[in-house]
Amino acid sequence: MNTIYTIDPTYTELLPFVKNINTRFHEDATTIHEARNTLKVFEIKGIKIVVKSFKIPNIVNQIAYSLFRDSKAKRSYMYSQKLLALDIATPKPIAYSEERQCGFFKKSYYISEYCDFDFEIRAVLNDATFANREQIFQEFAAFSYRLHEAGVYHVDYSPGNVLIKQAEAGHYIFNIVDVNRMEFIEYSDELRMKNLSRFSASQKDTQLIARFYAEEAGLNATWASERLAFYHNKHQEYIQKKKRLKILQQHR
Repeated sequence: MNTIYTIDPTYTELLPFVKNINTRFHEDATTIHEARNTLKVFEIKGIKIVVKSFKIPNIVNQIAYSLFRDSKAKRSYMYSQKLLALDIATPKPIAYSEERQCGFFKKSYYISEYCDFDFEIRAVLNDATFANREQIFQEFAAFSYRLHEAGVYHVDYSPGNVLIKQAEAGHYIFNIVDVNRMEFIEYSDELRMKNLSRFSASQKDTQLIARFYAEEAGLNATWASERLAFYHNKHQEYIQKKKRLKILQQHR
């Protein structure tokens, strides 16, 4: 197995950990997510870090990541650097590591600083009584507008990937995570609404977020609300279709 890695020079004290990540990852640590990919929290040299272990891809993607495409770990590292350069908050990238066997891509890891946060925006969407809910939506709309103005298109811009920390003076800091699927583009007004479409839990939420975003972007609030509702409904239809297909596949 051949391992290659890249580490930010700021974190050279973590080099032994990064060089041996394929074995160190399996040590006792706090697992914060375990599904298709696994995330664990470590404390190394007094630095609290998160390591994301990406699953081994299928053979087609093993070839693609070997020859044509950057791995998810490498993209996570590069895009995080670019976001920070654009003054968009995301956990500080530390390193990424890739394993190859007989020239074929196998495994990759992305390492970042731990992001201290109070809650995901999912919690706000799912609780109609959440404290300062309207203010959070207003500040989230302003954050999203800044993201869009910077040309950042987060393909998986969704409730679990927006982390929120309450700051001084009653304001909130928004961090985005899971950034390996990202593009840097010029937005149309339609695409702005489509990118926000996963952040509605009710018609009232849709109207609030659309109105706040429209105020930031100088858009017509009625148009923004209608388009956001349209894209939200399209996304819900897509989710239901996937669920039905999954059920059919399980009963074959």
